[in-house]
Amino acid sequence: MKNDKSIDLYNKLYLDINFERAGLFEVVRNKYKCFTAIYPGCSVHITPSFYFQHVVYVDISQASRDFFNHTQSILDFVNTNKIYKQPAYVQFLENDYTGQLPLRENNYDLLIALYAEGITQSCKKYVKPGGIILTNNHHNAIEALNDPLILLDALIRRKGKGYSVVENVNVNFQKSVKEYSKPIKIYQK
Repeated sequence: MKNDKSIDLYNKLYLDINFERAGLFEVVRNKYKCFTAIYPGCSVHITPSFYFQHVVYVDISQASRDFFNHTQSILDFVNTNKIYKQPAYVQFLENDYTGQLPLRENNYDLLIALYAEGITQSCKKYVKPGGIILTNNHHNAIEALNDPLILLDALIRRKGKGYSVVENVNVNFQKSVKEYSKPIKIYQK
């Protein structure tokens, strides 16, 4: 593949610093059999497309808009790195995910709610009944845990580059979160 500045940006922001989280998406795909995903607040993080055949990316940043303007380069890169047989489907919506999106509700296996705030409440309607919301221990996790319609199924623990699913955490969730989370340190000047 020829040198492409959009792919170079992905490499710089995710691959070069080992922040692509490929193992995380692989564990989710294998454990939960997800094939379709929506990723609000995605930036230029296209790693999910290596594991999920149909991914809709949603963001309003200039960087995302510029990145996803190179659709063919992105598809070529994804199709070279994907683990499934079907051709990849990548869609980008330049939208504010807190508003109504031009997507069918109850349609996706997976909602990726990582660092952008408010994703869970704004976008859970796009997930199929029984679908998965993947979040981290930032604001979206707290949002999800406070929602009586969302059930905590498992925690995914990262150790080095590997990930493992820890089930049966509902009984003592606070203990599990403390055991599997790193404390956030706040520094003040």
